[in-house]
Amino acid sequence: MSRGVLLAVPVALAAAWSAAASAPLLIDTQKVGQTFHGVGGLSGGGATSRLLYDYKEPQRSQILDYLFTPNYGASLHILKVEIGGDSQSTDGTEPSHMHSADDLDYHRGYEWWLLQEAKKRNPEIKTYGLPWAFPGWVGGPEQSGDPFKHPELTSKYMVKWLEGARSEYGVEIDYLGIWNERASDATYAKTLRKVLDESGFKNTTLVAKDGGSDICDEMAKDPGYVDAIGVVGLHYPSDFDDYSNCRKLGYGLSGKRGGKPIWSSEESSSHDDLNGAACWARIIMSHWVLQGMTASIMWNLVGAYFHGTNWDASSLLTAKEPWSGHYDHFGPVWA
Repeated sequence: MSRGVLLAVPVALAAAWSAAASAPLLIDTQKVGQTFHGVGGLSGGGATSRLLYDYKEPQRSQILDYLFTPNYGASLHILKVEIGGDSQSTDGTEPSHMHSADDLDYHRGYEWWLLQEAKKRNPEIKTYGLPWAFPGWVGGPEQSGDPFKHPELTSKYMVKWLEGARSEYGVEIDYLGIWNERASDATYAKTLRKVLDESGFKNTTLVAKDGGSDICDEMAKDPGYVDAIGVVGLHYPSDFDDYSNCRKLGYGLSGKRGGKPIWSSEESSSHDDLNGAACWARIIMSHWVLQGMTASIMWNLVGAYFHGTNWDASSLLTAKEPWSGHYDHFGPVWA
């Protein structure tokens, strides 16, 4: 008897699969779900792309093509970069555009150059800036060390970075974060939103907080905070955790249409090998299918920093030998 049951189950399943395979697949274009914002890469945190700039041609352009050219290699939809703050921020330090209140230089570092190169290859790529640190003067004359203590001052500092991207490099920044994996602040976020609007950056969307989901509980207490933030950005979210607190603010799987997207705004830190490629592909799919997250951004974009530093080769591809022109591109860049 039991053998008959065991045999009957596969037969029934096979019949069901056959019927499903022969049935037409109907797509109702009148019912549109949430927008998938795409796959991204993160340059920064910190100085992870430093050696890329030193590559000679044609290797440098080949690497950039693998990352940004549509329908080739990674074909990234989003490029996220560090806004340098004159402080060690994981694997190195990236310079600020304003070392002091009376200093301004839009030709330090390489992140603006990288944004420009990405835009050359894909004019539709979305751009995203995030500070890991702030120069001390942003904390006010008392050197408080707190970038939120003088929200107007910090907001104007951030606007100067956006102005540099626009005026010197022809790049509009689509998204702007608060502070990487540190505190967020309702007063600062609302002030920043106001200053952005007044300074000609109404189309730049704020992301908060590039960290844990506790930001959703904080925003739920303050409607003005909710209004200021356009995207909920989580780091290394689990597909098995409960993010219902964020879905109340956004779309997610069950939120109302038109709410805030939920992104995995930093993800992976896996190795640039075949195992890393499989991991990255799984993350992109599972975040979308299981959690309704509409973007996943990999840290880091390119492993262009010296061997022996933290998280070596945790990247879409590795390019850390500009003197020889060698680089590796057989892993996650193709996922």
